[in-house]
Parts: sequence; structure tokens; C-alpha cells
Amino acid sequence: MRSSRKALNMIKYLILMLTFMCVVIEIIQIVVGAVLHRLFATYTVFIDNDFVRATHFLIAVGIVLVFLSIFGFAGIIFENVIMIFLYSGMFGLMVILEIILASAAFSMYNRVDSMLTRRMNIAIQKFFSDRFMRASFNHMQNEMNCCGIQSYADWANFHPERDLPNSCCRRVDDGCMPHERGCHAPMSDFIGSRTHMIATGTVIIIVFQVICIVTAIIMGARLSKYKQQLRAAGMSPGPVTAPEPIMTEKPKY
Repeated sequence: MRSSRKALNMIKYLILMLTFMCVVIEIIQIVVGAVLHRLFATYTVFIDNDFVRATHFLIAVGIVLVFLSIFGFAGIIFENVIMIFLYSGMFGLMVILEIILASAAFSMYNRVDSMLTRRMNIAIQKFFSDRFMRASFNHMQNEMNCCGIQSYADWANFHPERDLPNSCCRRVDDGCMPHERGCHAPMSDFIGSRTHMIATGTVIIIVFQVICIVTAIIMGARLSKYKQQLRAAGMSPGPVTAPEPIMTEKPKY
């Protein structure tokens, strides 16, 4: 009986440590999701809506998992078998959602180039007629130090009667000296690297969470068996507490 309790305590402390680490990782996931959402929101003209929705999903899943981990932490502390198995089951459902998110992120990563080409062509066509498109394109060219889609020659192809916008120019003192590189390549690196971060980061989190689920199931099974043994021996199945000290002397009043 003592050896069973000792093994159970080892599993208990291990899963408490893993659950605490899960909470830390999920808080990081929420922060990363918020940062990526802010970055993607800056370039909504050039990216599809599902890129922004992926960051919403990342934040929402992280928040749910934080509360779920706290629930599991309480179940482990109080050695409640039902809470531990509920924690494992709900955690498993969230892992399935994260697998879907990781798969979607890898799919989005593979179509970044085609998406940017399509959306940049629309934006440059509407540059002089749509104020929002103009502001977004100017912001991109200023931030990325680029001009046009593939090069500054794109402006002559789309708007031959217009001068280059000032955001294209490295210097405007003696006429516009445009940036030589186009905006497609740096934007592809920018959006692609962050989308890949969502995909690979989610996979790493999934692996760690699967370890948490497996250890929780093992503890739940061990705890259930241990409590059955205690009931068979006529003992209390609650958490083991330290025995009261034996008094060797009568108290003095």
C-alpha cells in the first residue's frame, strides 16, 4: 500500500509540474496570438481573412486552455478522479482543435505567395481611387522599403500617366529615386514566417499537451485503483495527510 502511495505521489507531483508548465505555455500562446493579430491587422488589404481569424482562434484556444489547466490543477491537488478524467477528456478535445489550427496554418503558409500576388494587384489598381488602398500600400512601401509588386516598374504598367508615389522613393530631393526591390518578396517573408510560426508553434504545444493528457490519465487510473484498495481495507479514500503527533506526556494545565 505504501509503495502504491509513493508511486502515486511521484505521478502527482510530475503532472502538477507539467500542468503549471502548460499554463505558462498557454499564456505565451495568448501573447503571441495577440502580437500576430496586431501585425496581420496592419496589412488586412494584402492578406485573406482566415489569416486574421487564425490569430483569433489561437488566442481563444489559449484562454480556454488556461482555465482548463487550472481546473485540472485543482482536480490533481484534491485527488478527484472525476475532475482528472474530465480534465483529460476536455484537454483532448482542445488538442483536436489545435491540430486543425496547425493544419490550416500549414495550408495558409503554402499559399502566401499566390495570395499576395492577387491582393497586391487589386490594391495597386485601386491605389488612386480608393483612399484605404492608398494608405495601406503607402504604409507597406514605407515599412518594407520597397516599391511596386515585383519592382517600381509595376507603377508604369498600372498607372503610366502617374508619377511614382512618394512612399516609393528613397530620396525626393532631386526627383524620386525609387527603391529597387518590389514589395512582394519582403511581404512574403514577413507573412510567411509568422504563419509558419503559428503552425510549428502549435505542433510543439500539441506534443507537450499530449504528454500532459497521458500523465493525467495514468494518474487518474492509479488514483482510482488506490482508492478502491483503501475502501477494501476499510480506510478513508481521501488524500493522505500527515499523522497527528503522539503525545508522550500529559498536558500541563
